[in-house]
Amino acid sequence: MKDTITDNEKFHSIKIAIWLYFFLWIFEGALRKWVLPSLATPLLIVRDPIAIYIIIKAITLNVKFFNGYVVFAYIITLLALIVTLTFGHGNLFVGIYGARIMLIHFPLIFVIGSVFTKEDILKMGYALLAANIVMTLIVYLQFISPQTAFINRGLGGEGSAGFSGAMGYFRPPGTFSFITGLASFYIMVSVYVFYFWLSKERVSKVLLYASTLALIFSLPLTVSRTAVGGVALVGVFAFIGSATSFKKLMKVAFTIVILFLLFFILQNTTTIFNLGTEVFMSRVDTASGQSGGFEESFFSRVVGDFVRPIVNLLKMPFFVGKLGMGTNAGAQMLSGSNSFLIAEDELGRVGGEQGLILGGGLIFLRLVLAISLFIKSIRLTQEDKLLPMTFCGTALYLIVLGQWAQPSMLGCAVLTVGLLVASLNMNLKQE
Repeated sequence: MKDTITDNEKFHSIKIAIWLYFFLWIFEGALRKWVLPSLATPLLIVRDPIAIYIIIKAITLNVKFFNGYVVFAYIITLLALIVTLTFGHGNLFVGIYGARIMLIHFPLIFVIGSVFTKEDILKMGYALLAANIVMTLIVYLQFISPQTAFINRGLGGEGSAGFSGAMGYFRPPGTFSFITGLASFYIMVSVYVFYFWLSKERVSKVLLYASTLALIFSLPLTVSRTAVGGVALVGVFAFIGSATSFKKLMKVAFTIVILFLLFFILQNTTTIFNLGTEVFMSRVDTASGQSGGFEESFFSRVVGDFVRPIVNLLKMPFFVGKLGMGTNAGAQMLSGSNSFLIAEDELGRVGGEQGLILGGGLIFLRLVLAISLFIKSIRLTQEDKLLPMTFCGTALYLIVLGQWAQPSMLGCAVLTVGLLVASLNMNLKQE
């Protein structure tokens, strides 16, 4: 116990910085749209100084986060930066902007995994449950308000932040700059909603019930297939992690019944929820018609985002000096346009920026990390499996296919995977 208290005090400053990183992930878009619109561009990297501080502090406090993944990522990224500046586009700022993803954000995964205890993981869950209620109120107001309203103001205070949806309604971004950030937020919230319903952890019932209701209410209003599909996937992993005995199976069945009951009540008593469901299904039908069927709309896109870039990667030159060019900010600096200069999907970006050798190596690194974390989670004892497996429901996707070039998605990936690593290590920390 004495060692645990000492470690908590020792890592206190790092934990505060991680919490600041967490809150800036949620509210970065709000700062860029509503609070400090004139600083929208520099605020794009507002978490970077925090990340650098965490790494420096972790080194000085001898936090064991320099593992094979971090070293391999550093080698690949530094080589890619050298190739970019020597034979590629040659823009130092674009190259550094691209390199920062693996150099200063990726290592945070293992810092969080090393310093966070179970108590820290649960505290972040309580914060997410509370933030979810506020976020849903904002999403509701964005959904019912015209795109000219203040709450739908775009980055820099210009234009609108909503993205095309269906039936004349737009996909709201919440406090984020884009719908992908909001979708990742709700998926992360669902990890804790499912976990607290299925575990014996102490949590305010009022908070859990209110946040669960807010999550169900918000999903149709997002008009986002990613959000709905991601929450469903988290639920599948949570049930796999909890269904280990007849008693647990009954608890899983009870949770499913409660969730469906809440959906049924909202559908039949709330006009806006009913409208949101209609708009969401209209968008699904439209996307399904374009891609060949309902299943295509949700699942084939994920498969395509993995298979297509791998096939294209095999046709790439050994080395490509385009580091940072695949990000929107990099594209803006190089061409003055926010359009994707390489690829919208993550693996396509990585391969297109760095080529067959370095890009392929980075993709391989992320695949190995995802597989390793899943194997460690599934091998845990039954009583320790639920939390890591629930995190796997979103962390594995974020590692392999998450769009790390997008700041909000990068922040979510760092936090979610870091919490997964911490949940795998928490039993060792408590010993």
